[in-house]
Amino acid sequence: MKKFAATVTLGALLIGGTSPTYAASLTEKQKKVQEQRQKNSSEQSKANSSIQSREQAISKEQQEINKLDAELQDVINDVAQKKAEIRATEEKIQKLQEQIKKYEAKMKAQEELMKDRMATMQKNGGSSVNWAEFIFGSKDFGDLITRMITAGTIQENDQQIFEEYEATKEKLAKAQAELKAERDSLVKQKEELEKRQKELDQKMKERAAKIKKLEAEKVKFESKLMSLQEMEDTLKAQEQAIQAEIEAQRRAEEEARRAAAEAAAAKKQQSASSNSNNSGSSASVSTPVASAPASGGMFQRPASGRLSQGWGAASGANGYSFHNGLDIAGPVGTPIYAAQTGTVLRAGWGGAYGNHVMIAHVINGQVWTTVYAHMSSVSVKAGQRVSQGQNLGGMGSTGNSTGSHLHFEIHRGGYSYSSSSAGSTVNPASFF
Repeated sequence: MKKFAATVTLGALLIGGTSPTYAASLTEKQKKVQEQRQKNSSEQSKANSSIQSREQAISKEQQEINKLDAELQDVINDVAQKKAEIRATEEKIQKLQEQIKKYEAKMKAQEELMKDRMATMQKNGGSSVNWAEFIFGSKDFGDLITRMITAGTIQENDQQIFEEYEATKEKLAKAQAELKAERDSLVKQKEELEKRQKELDQKMKERAAKIKKLEAEKVKFESKLMSLQEMEDTLKAQEQAIQAEIEAQRRAEEEARRAAAEAAAAKKQQSASSNSNNSGSSASVSTPVASAPASGGMFQRPASGRLSQGWGAASGANGYSFHNGLDIAGPVGTPIYAAQTGTVLRAGWGGAYGNHVMIAHVINGQVWTTVYAHMSSVSVKAGQRVSQGQNLGGMGSTGNSTGSHLHFEIHRGGYSYSSSSAGSTVNPASFF
């Protein structure tokens, strides 16, 4: 019994910490561990705060570059448009110059003919016509003809020759005036282009400096603008696509008329044959005519999914103060369809749109352009004619995109981008 009591007492003393030195040492270690944990937690909190702060700074820098990119794309588009206008003006000037040469050559030939006729008239006209007054009182040959017509000295059978000359003279004067106006316009267009080109160069330098700063800080930056060359190529392809679409519609209309005529002839022949074989019979034979599939409207919805952003004014946080299209969100690979029949003018990668497709449409004589952006895949190619509802590819998040969606635009006329206004776009929702 005594032995048991002694054992219990020893155990109690050991458990109870009868050694003050050991207990103090243990408490001190726990305290240090706790302090270290608090220090680590504080440092981790500071690190997290620093990371968040840096992420916010990077996000702000990214937003600034996105905004600059949008402004740049406006300028790039404007420069490309102005270059296209200058090319069109130069072509018009060239045509006017050729036209003027033809008028001048025609007038020269007409003058030679009229000189011959006037010589004959002078020889056979007697003394009733004061030729000296007509000839020496006229400013030039054209004025001479005008004076003679006014005086009624030209015989009726020669009247048409002289009237044709006057008409050519008027056309020449009009072409010369138009040529002067076009040349004046060309000078102004080139001045405006030079001004915008300088602005573009300055903004490009500013953008390059910002990106260089991000790269120095090891920040990955993937934004890619549609270059001026790509924009110019788009405008050229647009003209070609519009002409191709007009030609395709013309051929389709001719084919439809031919098919209708053949069907009518076949029906008439069948009717005649039936009447011949069944004379007096009231029975008739009808030929079934295939009907065209119902149209999905002027433009149909290009993809299924949730509308994540509409057309209209925007906050500017993503680099644009006006959103030119509709955003339809959905899983990657969601099918995207042509909103209307037309000719593809662009298909592939380009700028902030990433993988995208542009289609030119001609509806009742009006040109329209639709844009399908941020695609994961593209299943059509430039120059290809597509039907309304035909698959163009899959939904994705390429280019300047933060999630899988389709950015869809409708332009009245040709493609013309603007980050601060509607530009040539209209609200797609109004067509669905």
